[in-house]
Amino acid sequence: MRIVSFGNLYLDYYIKNGRVEGVSGGKTNANILANLSNRFECFFIGSCGSDTLGDLLIKDLNDLGIKHKIKRVDKKSKAYFIDNNKYSTECPFCNREVGYHGEILTVEEVLSNLLEDDYLVIDNFHVLTCNVLKNTNNRAFLDIGYDYDIRYRSLDELTDIITDRFEIINMNDKVYRTFKNKFMLDALDLYELFNPKILIITKGKKGCTIVFDGEIIEKEIENPEREVDVSGAGDAFFSEFIASFLENPELDEKSISKTYIKANIKSRLVVKNLGARTHLKPLYKIKNYKNCVCENVIVD
Repeated sequence: MRIVSFGNLYLDYYIKNGRVEGVSGGKTNANILANLSNRFECFFIGSCGSDTLGDLLIKDLNDLGIKHKIKRVDKKSKAYFIDNNKYSTECPFCNREVGYHGEILTVEEVLSNLLEDDYLVIDNFHVLTCNVLKNTNNRAFLDIGYDYDIRYRSLDELTDIITDRFEIINMNDKVYRTFKNKFMLDALDLYELFNPKILIITKGKKGCTIVFDGEIIEKEIENPEREVDVSGAGDAFFSEFIASFLENPELDEKSISKTYIKANIKSRLVVKNLGARTHLKPLYKIKNYKNCVCENVIVD
């Protein structure tokens, strides 16, 4: 059994007071694998540019022990610039957008690298993702962090993609509110419609709502941690639920509460550091570059 995800690789630049403090691989699905790689065999089917950013992205996977199959193209790798929890694909130093557009992988390239007992980690409903889901029976986990896939789809389309497809569904409060406002569905409605084993709605410092076995469990956070950077906190939180499910799929309210405690501890650790993966390994420090920090970088 492996935990597998796929798609574009992203390099995250962490900026503070106008200075790049360090870089690291990023994006929700890859961050979840990073948090699970010390307990399970993880595999990423990805794409990136044939540049120094791409070299660094592959090095990061290797350093985390994530096995991979990466397709490289003669383009600039994708990147996010994160400054005070604000994300941009535009370099703040040269004002150029960094990275190619769209997906490079094909459905066939993803499917040919999947094994029958792999679990998938899904974080979007892009065309590639939907076609992969339609053409495989692999069990999967879903983390929805952005509501644009919800705003521009009908309920029938979403139901066709999601219902009976995921073991656990995790979404943040913004996504939940979009579901609620657009389709008039509450947490229990979503649970019954999509039929996961667990539905989690995260609310940042306020805790989360967990729906299991038709019951709503509210969890509040006492004395929330002082946040340095929230990047990756939700990814780390959800990874603990995935790990717990894989290690003990016999679910009950007691085991879910124990998992919540572990997940909360992990996310509190993440927000104390700058970077989504800094609790796992230090950020790479840029020691030299040519033209701009968004290209041809050399790290320690």
